[in-house]
Amino acid sequence: MHLFPPEVSFDIPERFTDPFRYSPHPSVSHAARMLMQRISDSEELSSYFSEGKMLGVLVVSDTSGQTGYLAAFSGNVSGHSHLEGFVPPIYDLLDPSGYFKIKEAEITAVNNSIDALEKGPAFNSLKLELTLAETRRDEEIGLLKARMAISKRERDEIRSETSDPSRLRELIRESQFEKAELKRLKLGWEENISTLKEDIRTIQEELKRMKSRRAEMSDALQKWIFSQYIVHNSLGESSSIGDIFERSGLTPPGGTGECAAPKLLEYAYRNGLKPLAMGEFWYGRSPETAVRTQGHFYPSCTSKCGPLLEYMLQGLSIESDNDQICGKPEIIFEDEHIVAVSKPSGMPSVPGLDGKKSLEEWLCTFYGQKIHPVHRLDMDTSGIILFARNIGSSTALQKQFEEHSISKTYNARLSKASEGQPVKAGDKGEILLSLSADYDERPRQKVDPQQGKDAITAYEVTAVRSDGSIDIVFHPHTGRTHQLRVHSAHTLGLGHPIAGDLLYGGSPAPRLHLHAYEISFTHPVTEERMTLCTSANSY
Repeated sequence: MHLFPPEVSFDIPERFTDPFRYSPHPSVSHAARMLMQRISDSEELSSYFSEGKMLGVLVVSDTSGQTGYLAAFSGNVSGHSHLEGFVPPIYDLLDPSGYFKIKEAEITAVNNSIDALEKGPAFNSLKLELTLAETRRDEEIGLLKARMAISKRERDEIRSETSDPSRLRELIRESQFEKAELKRLKLGWEENISTLKEDIRTIQEELKRMKSRRAEMSDALQKWIFSQYIVHNSLGESSSIGDIFERSGLTPPGGTGECAAPKLLEYAYRNGLKPLAMGEFWYGRSPETAVRTQGHFYPSCTSKCGPLLEYMLQGLSIESDNDQICGKPEIIFEDEHIVAVSKPSGMPSVPGLDGKKSLEEWLCTFYGQKIHPVHRLDMDTSGIILFARNIGSSTALQKQFEEHSISKTYNARLSKASEGQPVKAGDKGEILLSLSADYDERPRQKVDPQQGKDAITAYEVTAVRSDGSIDIVFHPHTGRTHQLRVHSAHTLGLGHPIAGDLLYGGSPAPRLHLHAYEISFTHPVTEERMTLCTSANSY
């Protein structure tokens, strides 16, 4: 445990951090600064972490009442699972004499055998020989057919000029001979090519068998790994990671248990330390895809840490999430075909798994009829949403969204200017960053130039405030999930997360400072072009 300096004092948090939705407690922020300073002061640690790594700090107290923090890194660093000053892994996969390394070596040997066979000269020579044989076959058959066509024309001319029975019989024999020659040629090539294909198929079957064996070995090793990762909770209970996920009907993804958060909690439980507050933050170079900025805090990933941390936090009083609904829905336009509503922050647009009452459900209750959503806003985003009151209007509006004939305008407040690219009032531009789902860390999105969908956002900076925060207007030309949030936060975009955007490292705020205040569309029945607005700023 790293003790805080005597001059540093904090109020003990009343409840433990919700790892999936939190603003860092002052003690956590101070611990993170101390850790970053320690890394920057060490040439060795700086070299280890310069490429970028998720770090975590856990504020704890010991039995004597002393308060300090523990530090951890996710995964391993430069092939190291142990570093002085950081908690050890829950289970050390890198132990050279351990079961994992032995089985890993066996899997590696199978991999090498697969590579040797798949990329070897025999297999590739056969494939090349087959390609050449099929090419030569097609060429020879094509030439013979061309000669046969010429011969047929000549025979047809002779037939038109003679009635001599013997000559006609001779022509028939010529035709039959050519057809037999073609058949012999095809059969010869068929036998040759069939032999080559059979030789290739034999190797392919062997590769299939070896790959199946590799998969079986990998699955068995993965199951064994998750049986070795034994974790505890505050109630004194223990369980393997495999069992925790199985009880949830899930299979743990690779790397589960290697994130900073479970490492920190497990070390505290094993050493009689009381967890008080926790946070995970990025250190080092920002990656090209995910939104990660040095010193910014991020929530734990749900795919690897969801069920795991839910178990490990049992027995602790967890702080309530701060996604309370900010205000009530306000109907700003309605007729018999459509309704436009200003959605408050914290209210889901449509029903979800969390059980919160959605705006769609609220409208259905209010009107006593089925209401059809035609687009959505993130739960934490406030502002205008269109709904249809019948199927025909729903179809017409959805078509407008698909054709990008509906325009929307958002107001946002971004984190202070010193945290990203320098900006000034009046700055304008367009952000073009393709986006895709980050399947390892849902619901996050990531920049993905290869597989992502095009995402385009126009913006204009309206003010840089005295506290350094930035007021901005967004005009999205596409409607990708979390588009404005990622384009704001990513270093290839603006490099300034939206204030209150806990998912992408935004500065703490009571809510997400993103508001859809204007929408322009064509009425699905009257065909009138309409522009609807709320107050320009609802936060």
